Amino acid sequence: MNMEPARLKLGNALKIGERGHFPRPDLIRSPSFSLDGEWLLCPDPKATGRLKGWQNRDFGLNALRGSASALAADAAFHRVKVPFPLDSGINQRTLAPNGLGPEAISSQRAFWYYRYFRRPAELMAGVLKFGAVDYRATVWLNGLLLGEHEGGYTPFEFEVERFEEENVLAVLVEDSRSMGQVRGKQTFLKRPFLVWYPGCTGIWQTVWIEPLGRVYCRDVRLRRDEGGGAVFSFDVRGGHPGNVEARLRVYASQVYDAGRGVLKTPLKEFREYVALDAMGRAHVEIAVPEKLFSKWSVEWPGMHPVEISLRQGKKDVDTIHLLYGSRRIGVESGVIRLNNKRLYQKLLLNQGYYEDGHYTPESPDMFKRDIELMKKAGFNGCRMHQKIEHPAFLYWADLLGFLVWEEMPSYYRPSSGNMRRLEGELSGVMRRDSLHPSIITLVLYNESWGIYNALWSKKARNDVIDLFGRCKRDYPGYLIIDNSGFHHIKTDIADIHHYIPTLEETEEFYALLAKGVREAPLWLNFIRMLLGRENVQTPFLRGYGETLSPLIISEFGGYGFGLYRNEGMPLDKFLKKHIELIARFPAIQGLCYTQFADTFQEANGLFTGDRRLKSGKIREYLARLLPR
Repeated sequence: MNMEPARLKLGNALKIGERGHFPRPDLIRSPSFSLDGEWLLCPDPKATGRLKGWQNRDFGLNALRGSASALAADAAFHRVKVPFPLDSGINQRTLAPNGLGPEAISSQRAFWYYRYFRRPAELMAGVLKFGAVDYRATVWLNGLLLGEHEGGYTPFEFEVERFEEENVLAVLVEDSRSMGQVRGKQTFLKRPFLVWYPGCTGIWQTVWIEPLGRVYCRDVRLRRDEGGGAVFSFDVRGGHPGNVEARLRVYASQVYDAGRGVLKTPLKEFREYVALDAMGRAHVEIAVPEKLFSKWSVEWPGMHPVEISLRQGKKDVDTIHLLYGSRRIGVESGVIRLNNKRLYQKLLLNQGYYEDGHYTPESPDMFKRDIELMKKAGFNGCRMHQKIEHPAFLYWADLLGFLVWEEMPSYYRPSSGNMRRLEGELSGVMRRDSLHPSIITLVLYNESWGIYNALWSKKARNDVIDLFGRCKRDYPGYLIIDNSGFHHIKTDIADIHHYIPTLEETEEFYALLAKGVREAPLWLNFIRMLLGRENVQTPFLRGYGETLSPLIISEFGGYGFGLYRNEGMPLDKFLKKHIELIARFPAIQGLCYTQFADTFQEANGLFTGDRRLKSGKIREYLARLLPR
């Protein structure tokens, strides 16, 4: 099977809106060879495949060819499509008739994926990249172990010194229902329940290969400094010690679909001569001052093309194309400001599920469409809930001017080890996503999931405070929320979730907040919530309350979901009255309506699962009743 390469068209390297066909539109090495498409799947319910040699090249090749020797090896094979989870409708049409419905998949311990490909002429050495695999992946190429990765939401890669003419890729994927696993809204029971959905198992983002030359860049990342500038860093690898010239070119910012032609002359070029050590390695950091950049905003989402290249002699030996948006986000005297201007956030809670593709849209164009739908409905951003979304979604959020709260998926069993696991995954998320100006807020926990021991354990509370402090140190340029919804301990935003049955009770709650009430009784409100009598808490745990953090209602609504009661009014009236109520309290600096689209049993979307709008007046209400 041949691979179709994605290439930058001649002259289009700097056109920001024409990169969507790449696996990562925000960070491109051209060409990139996609391995998406049909793969072979072999369930391994007893997790004995490795002992039986299923990772070996001959076994994989025989399986792919349907030979009798593989079929007789106590193995059953199915055709599946990558990059869609095994639980997706796309793959369930093949798997469910063969006894691999969602419940059966969640009960399995392991699955093997196989892919055959012929080496393109221009691909000798390269880096094999995986966008995301849920949950643990071990990878072999032609029987040689490349390595393994744990975590369902972060990318990973392996350098390959030489590809064969014909190649067999084997990937062992192991998943579980463990409550200690960083899993988000994936059920930890045998089936979905309450607000937890079917699991996501397998390869759910793109797999691709980028060619590497004799000298190349790796691990490109960015750090926003507190002064508004940017520090670009990357490693240089080469076969032999020697000098390499690293260049970083920053081009004038562009706005998507503004009709601007190709930019040929950079605003500024930075050069650094790099001496590779005896192992052929070096690290480069280039600081770019804030004054060079224009400011990204919702109203003017200008993105700077940035080019990193390595040069030996008179030849460019590696080139990477980036996009970067400069912006400042912060809290001043209790007010959230973007680029020193007051920011009122009108958000939708977005779960990131798709009717047929599950965690992955049927077409990458759907990322752009979803953002356009939310903007057209009057919202200026979304809270990505319990999912780290694909880089292509963030690419379009950047280009279209759409704010994003990036929220870590939860684990559910409190422990220091699980907290370290979450922090490690957050580190991988930020290495991937630091280029995106649309991400303004990082959410560490949601509604005490995974840290409910903070209710009684001072050590657990101190662990959250310490984690918050490390995030403030390691990720400057973002607002950090410790525990979205309630039970805050240390946070930049005192965000609040509520599903209160009546508008009268809601107004009473808002009035308490406006008076400065910030602390919940340690047990009473929590027990009432568990008993289903109310779903609201005041923001902070007892003893940790403060009034400096701005207030945002980051979950409300739930109209149409049976778990939440409302007063029996039509959706339009429900929305209008709630927005009017929020507008009467200037202390509230934003809202997040639950939710964007119907998702499994939570049929409380502003849109249906297939993205049909339920309320034609929401844009009018948001524009007329709330601050701009």
